[in-house]
Amino acid sequence: MANMQGLVERLERAVSRLESLSAESHRPPGDCGEVNGVSGGVAPSVEAFDKLMNSMVAEFLKNSRILAGDVETHEYQEDRNDLVISETELKQVAYIFKCEKSTLQIKGKVNSIIIDNCKKLGLVFDNVVGIVEVINSQDIQIQVMGRVPTISINKTEGCHIYLSEDALDCEIVSAKSSEMNILIPQDGDYREFPVPEQFKTAWDGSKLITEPAEIMA
Repeated sequence: MANMQGLVERLERAVSRLESLSAESHRPPGDCGEVNGVSGGVAPSVEAFDKLMNSMVAEFLKNSRILAGDVETHEYQEDRNDLVISETELKQVAYIFKCEKSTLQIKGKVNSIIIDNCKKLGLVFDNVVGIVEVINSQDIQIQVMGRVPTISINKTEGCHIYLSEDALDCEIVSAKSSEMNILIPQDGDYREFPVPEQFKTAWDGSKLITEPAEIMA
């Protein structure tokens, strides 16, 4: 994480330098003086910098500077059941990467949560205003204490989601995943409902109709 932070800082300094050079390149020719041995005009290197500043790469770097402070990251945690994010903000994104046999609790309200390449991870959170995404993971358990509008499960084997009374309107979107179960609170306990993994499609004469197969894997 420290190496990544150092890289981001270096990229930010590079972007600041490019912005400065770009501003210089737009001065009137009479004010340019001599730049890199070129008098009365814009040096080729400055022109190249100017093109870079207008490219998608520069746009990405600028956005990264805005987003960097809003991402709370937990990486490579193993056998940890005491992970807690307690100071949260509405614009914050929680990114959990390659954590195993661990439990994370997120208090308050955040923008979104991403679980990426994790195994045997338990997540408990209060409220999410955007989406919770589970990607390339195995044996994930999620407990919603408050509300969340959407949970996405992609390329994941084993995902159990415990919804709260306030989160029963949550939409579950899944793709290329198996062993998914949604647990609904009923009479002080939870009732488990499997998410379909197999579907059947038939032509009704005008369009294709797809519905869950009666026998699910």
